[in-house]
Amino acid sequence: MATLIYMHKFPDIDDTIRYENDEDCDVLSQCGKPQSSPLRYAEGIEMDQEEEVSGQGERTRYLEVLHQFALSQAELDNLDEIVWNIAKTAIAELGFEDCVVYLLDDAGKTLVQKSAHGPKNPSATDIANLIEIPVGEGIVGSVAASGKVELVSDTSHDSRYIVDDQSRPSELAVPIVHDGRVIGVLDSEHSQKNFFTAEHVKLFTTIASLASTRIDTALAMERLQRTVIKLEATEARLASQAQDLREANKLAEQASNAKSQFLANMSHEIRTPMTAIVGYGDLLTRSDATEDEKIRWVNQLKANSRHLLGVVGDVLDLSRIESGSLEADISRSSLSELLNAVVELMEPRAESEGIQFNLDVRDRVPEYLTTDNVRVRQILLNLLSNAIKYTEEGSVSLIVRSRESAVDSRIMLELSVVDTGLGITKHDLERLFSPFERLYDRDKLGSVDGTGLGLAIAQGFAALLNSRIDVVSTPGRGSTFSILLDVGASESTAMIESCELFAPSASDSQVERFGNQLLGRQILICEDSPAIAEILKCLLERAGAKVKHCDNGLAGLQYVQKMLAEDQSPDLLIMDMQMPVMDGFEATQGIRECGFCGPIIALTAFSTAEDKDNCIAAGCDHYIGKPISAETFLPELLNWI
Repeated sequence: MATLIYMHKFPDIDDTIRYENDEDCDVLSQCGKPQSSPLRYAEGIEMDQEEEVSGQGERTRYLEVLHQFALSQAELDNLDEIVWNIAKTAIAELGFEDCVVYLLDDAGKTLVQKSAHGPKNPSATDIANLIEIPVGEGIVGSVAASGKVELVSDTSHDSRYIVDDQSRPSELAVPIVHDGRVIGVLDSEHSQKNFFTAEHVKLFTTIASLASTRIDTALAMERLQRTVIKLEATEARLASQAQDLREANKLAEQASNAKSQFLANMSHEIRTPMTAIVGYGDLLTRSDATEDEKIRWVNQLKANSRHLLGVVGDVLDLSRIESGSLEADISRSSLSELLNAVVELMEPRAESEGIQFNLDVRDRVPEYLTTDNVRVRQILLNLLSNAIKYTEEGSVSLIVRSRESAVDSRIMLELSVVDTGLGITKHDLERLFSPFERLYDRDKLGSVDGTGLGLAIAQGFAALLNSRIDVVSTPGRGSTFSILLDVGASESTAMIESCELFAPSASDSQVERFGNQLLGRQILICEDSPAIAEILKCLLERAGAKVKHCDNGLAGLQYVQKMLAEDQSPDLLIMDMQMPVMDGFEATQGIRECGFCGPIIALTAFSTAEDKDNCIAAGCDHYIGKPISAETFLPELLNWI
């Protein structure tokens, strides 16, 4: 037997790989030599001259491909161009049937297919069925983890083998290394077993070495570009945040100025009526005052007291709206009574300002409303007060119309307040419903009474009723404020003609005086405020009642127990709910437990729906909020006696 030695030498590669085969057979075939392979036989071995010339030609062609590849890589800086140049220019030109270039992702944990030659590359720069391989998994992943070449002669015997587009017996995976770091893997498969040789290892290693620097530079440039983009995005975001902060600061300054103005207005709005109340109270004590003066002073005292009450009510209403504690109290009420009450209050005010007041009810309207009647009334009063305040001449009109909802057959009531006043600019419309804002021409109107809360409160009440106030305005020509309310299902809401709407109101007939309608009635007042107790006692005694006053709940309970023990009983109890020693809730429960069955009327400054419910739950029959009105207080009591 003869021993054949053949050696493969590549440019720039110092290693020489030596193959030996003692079998008397086709050595080149057994070594898995490809059809065209750069060979030069060791000295002393005879070789056919034609084969030697052929081998030298293949070697020259390979060197030319590597030379052209090196030149082409030098001109590229885009990562995609570089990796596709490896597949298309180097591997394809060398004649291998399959190759994929893998690169590590930014995290260094996954190999991603970036370019391919062969079946994986059906056209242009497309990769069919793109896959990713975790580092350490498969033959490719093992190379990335170890940094060493893997040459597998028969993949069917290697459990690490991962089938990509199809299964092939031979696989050669070479690491792409830069500065001692693996940045990718050059992988090739072949349909013949034992196909790849040490020559191919040298060849692939050379290609990977030639491309590694360009790939690493391109990867660095991509990372840099992403960083630049991220920094630009961060810069843009910071610029946007800075602008937002400037806007927020501007709004904060506006809000601060508005609140400062509000506090100044509140000081004026509170001190002015308080000064009048104290002053007229002092005047009423003068012994030289005439009856006409006393009547005039009392009227002024009442007017300023109502104004002060309105200011406090506005602040409390806004507080409840902003805290979300306000709840709608939906009930059935008369549209006629609602409009009469609004007209009675607003018509005299408009006349005093020399402005015509109109109520225009159009077509058929619902006789009764299912809504929060109190909030609707407050919305209208706020809108009408504002309209009168900012209208110098002309008219203020309340227009009422109804229509059926197109969605679910419910009656919708539209209420519109139309004035011929100053109007509102488009810029001011954006701030119109903001609390503490007062938008008007101070040079033209001078000082205007009010806290600047009316419209904000009205819009809050509208939201409570699942609606909103819409505004149309033309500077110099006037404004229209409108609200659309759901007032009940159409099948349960009776519709009447507008001419049928109005019954005689309290202003149309003399208010009935109560004379002796409480004559002989025994009424117990539980109230810790001497001033309020004196007012209640005066009203009740002038109507003929016998009044007993207790200044706390415990005293009231003991008095009722004493009367019941003597087989007597008060005809009615008026119970303040906030008192020392024993509050009204506990006192009411105790009075009910001892057997009192007569009416108990709660009297309290708290006015939410929850407060009313708590009073009723404690045993009260009715609820009256402070402050009381002399015109409505006695009629309410008569309903329970």
